[in-house]
Amino acid sequence: MEIRPFKREQDLQNLLKLNEKFVELLSPMSASQFDNINEDNSYVLVAEVDGQFAGFFMLVKSNADYESENFRWFQKRYDNFIYVDRVAVDNDFCGRGIGSEFYQRAFRYAEKNNIDYMFAEIHMDPPNEKSLAFHDSLGFVEEGTATLKGDHHYSLQKKVFNQAAEKSA
Repeated sequence: MEIRPFKREQDLQNLLKLNEKFVELLSPMSASQFDNINEDNSYVLVAEVDGQFAGFFMLVKSNADYESENFRWFQKRYDNFIYVDRVAVDNDFCGRGIGSEFYQRAFRYAEKNNIDYMFAEIHMDPPNEKSLAFHDSLGFVEEGTATLKGDHHYSLQKKVFNQAAEKSA
């Protein structure tokens, strides 16, 4: 398994194809929407297994002008964070630790860049117990719940990197 930074020319079509495969969980994304997210306001990783595109992980930084109701919910409440916008691992490659490695890389990125928080949301219609347990094992705690995108219920998860920021929030 290789985890590496996203390369647009090499990875965009595979990313969009995998996003479409899981669109009900991730929400639609076109190439132009993806291009609105760039290296100045995002951190995108891809996974390959034996040269095959296996998954991607997309974080959006708090300074992004990103049209996502979920992202905006966090942006109204916090500064200096990264938001887990999308995580997708192709079914053929599940169970190989790709998701865990994506998050470990993201944690190192957050710490290296002095980011205070990482946020994620988990679908709760029905509750995604596997994702809740996974995020709990990584140190996320529930920040709250919300009904977003009309009638979708979410558990809003937070991981704190800077305790001083947390105390002043």
